[in-house]
This record gives sequence, C-alpha cells and structure tokens, in this order.
Amino acid sequence: MSAKTSFKSLLKRFKKKAITYSIFAASSTMIASPAFAASVNFSNWTGSGDFTTSLNQATLTNAFSDGSDDGGANYNVSGNNPNFFIDDLETFIGIAPGSLGVDATEGSVIKTIFTGVQAGDVFSFDWDFLTYDTVNADRAFVAIGNSILNLTSGTPFSYTFNTGGNYTVGIGVIDVNDTTGSSRLALRNGNYEPVPEPLTVFGSLAAFGFGAAMKRRLQKKTSA
Repeated sequence: MSAKTSFKSLLKRFKKKAITYSIFAASSTMIASPAFAASVNFSNWTGSGDFTTSLNQATLTNAFSDGSDDGGANYNVSGNNPNFFIDDLETFIGIAPGSLGVDATEGSVIKTIFTGVQAGDVFSFDWDFLTYDTVNADRAFVAIGNSILNLTSGTPFSYTFNTGGNYTVGIGVIDVNDTTGSSRLALRNGNYEPVPEPLTVFGSLAAFGFGAAMKRRLQKKTSA
C-alpha cells in the first residue's frame, strides 16, 4: 500500500471517529440539560381555616367570616373562620406543638408534600402581606420539615433544600396576642426547580472532551 493510500485510509478512520464522538457529545448534551423549573399548582394543596387556592395562586387570612374582627372591613376569602386551635394547625402541617409561638392565637394554613426532593432543589414563590392589625404584628410563615421561616424579608421567598427526601411544606398566617385586626397573605408564581443529575453532567463534559480531542487530532493529521 502506498503512503498516499495509507494516509487516506487513516484520515477516513479519523473522520469516522470524530463523527461518532460528536454524535455522542450531542446526545449527552440533551441528556445533561438541567431540569426546568416547574410551576407549583396551589390547587392541589390542602388547608385549614380561611383560604382559597387555584392553579397559580393561593390566599390565606386570619379574618372572621362576618368581619367583626376588623370593624366592618373584611379580608375573609372563603366564608370559613380561621382555626382557633393553634395546636391543630401545628399538627396539620406536621410540626411540634408550640412551634408557631406561645403568642399565636388563631390562623390558617395550607400544605403539600414534596416527594423525591434532591439536595440543591429550590422552592420559591412571590407573596404579599396586608394587615389591619396596628397593635400586634401578625405573622406569615413557611414551615419546611422542622424549620419555621417567617416571611419578613420581602418577595420572593426562596428555599434551597440541603438534603434529599420527602418534605411536608406548610404556609400560613397567624394572629398574635389577640384575635382582632386580621391579615391576609397572597401567594403567586410558585416554582420548584430541581438540580441536574451530577453523573449526567459529568457524562456531558466527558463527551465534549472526547469530541474536542478527536477534532484536534484530525486537524493535526490533515495539516501534516
């Protein structure tokens, strides 16, 4: 076999390998694409007290159905009264008795269960808090596992899970030290964003590395 024929054969083999690795890299890219954030469907959440839920939003209050706790004005959204037994609310969202504070007097909550959570997944939503209470500061909160996070730092709320597992997530509003001067918590734009699989990302990087290496080798042979 002549040198010219041998070179053509070698070049042909390199081209085939380059194409193979390029296809592999492209397919790995599709597999390794980060999982897209999914909208949270609040209509699937259950609750206790005064609340309403729909696909993209939820509203909770600690307002009496007859408006008597606000001197005629009324935040109530469902016709149901808030739950007057705080320990029932705590049990409902799976937290220890007293977790909402000894000053909590009444309130409303909604909850769901996130299953198959991975470390690094992010749950977030936008929220608004309105209140008639000018004496005692009512509270809005998020309960995730055993953690109680008060909604005090503005919108949006964002929480990154540190460990994997199944989590009960509760969101609520409570009256503090009295049962007058009600408050309303409005939620919208709930999102759940999972992290990409680490092994998939590694496979994608490895595939691109192989493809780049083969391209460089092919360029060297063709320029020799």
